[in-house]
Amino acid sequence: MAKKILVTGGAGFIGSNTVKLLCDLNYKVTVLDDLSWGYKFLIDKRAEFINASLGNYPAVLEALKGVDAVIHFAASSIIKYSLTDPVGYVNNNINNGINLLEAMKARKVKKIIFSSSASVYGEPTRIPIKEDDPKEPMQMYGASKLALENILSAYYHSFGVESVALRYFNAYGPGDHQQPATRAVPVWINLALKNKAIPLYWQGKQIRDYVFVSDISQAHVDVLNLKGLNVFNIGSGQGIVMMDLLEEIFKVLAKKPKIEDLGERPGDPRRLIADISKIKRAAKWQPQVGLKKGINETVKYYQKFQMSDLSK
Repeated sequence: MAKKILVTGGAGFIGSNTVKLLCDLNYKVTVLDDLSWGYKFLIDKRAEFINASLGNYPAVLEALKGVDAVIHFAASSIIKYSLTDPVGYVNNNINNGINLLEAMKARKVKKIIFSSSASVYGEPTRIPIKEDDPKEPMQMYGASKLALENILSAYYHSFGVESVALRYFNAYGPGDHQQPATRAVPVWINLALKNKAIPLYWQGKQIRDYVFVSDISQAHVDVLNLKGLNVFNIGSGQGIVMMDLLEEIFKVLAKKPKIEDLGERPGDPRRLIADISKIKRAAKWQPQVGLKKGINETVKYYQKFQMSDLSK
């Protein structure tokens, strides 16, 4: 049973929520984050914090002392940067991932939970999407996640490092302070709170699978003690039309700002819905927070926080 966990990228959205859950469950937690995308105020005070990059091998090696398992969130996740700086993107998401694995090998840490993405699939060939469906990433983000999944396979077969890759679908919930903000839910909520126009692609007709952040965090805990090499989808298992999602936000806010039609956006799959039966069987995990409750909690968070720069 893992007792001490190193969380890379623990100052980010899903990472910080997972750190809090681990601390609540009495795990000893160390966070390694260079704060290039994360925020120190999000890190639970019960966790040890090391301000360092995964590219800093001595710092990573030091952070891994006495660690039983690693939960690896640290990565570049803003897709437009993968278009403007693909070399830097690859270096951060793949090369730094290998640096972490090499340090784990040196410290004899044999378990890693990896934050992957539904972006590995590209345009799906069927709905819902199963883990063994074709993978054809449509941008560098998905390509970098798939590449590290393959590297994890190599480290398992070559060096015995057990791993679980969790392919998130659409994450949402409190604590999402990504800058620049690209995820629809926090952007829409914060613009609506300021009575500004809501940007909407494809006339809101796309279908997505939204899963609440606390459910994602729980999945990391539930798979910690699985053996071998594993890959799982993490979603709600249900699709929602984006316009319906926006209407749910309007309902909670009791306001309806103007909608700005941005037309089509190349590279966006029309439908993404997860088949989550595999992780239900293997780890007894299933989402607990429905969309209405999740949107309500998320709106309350941003009403309290009122960040002025999320809409930029």
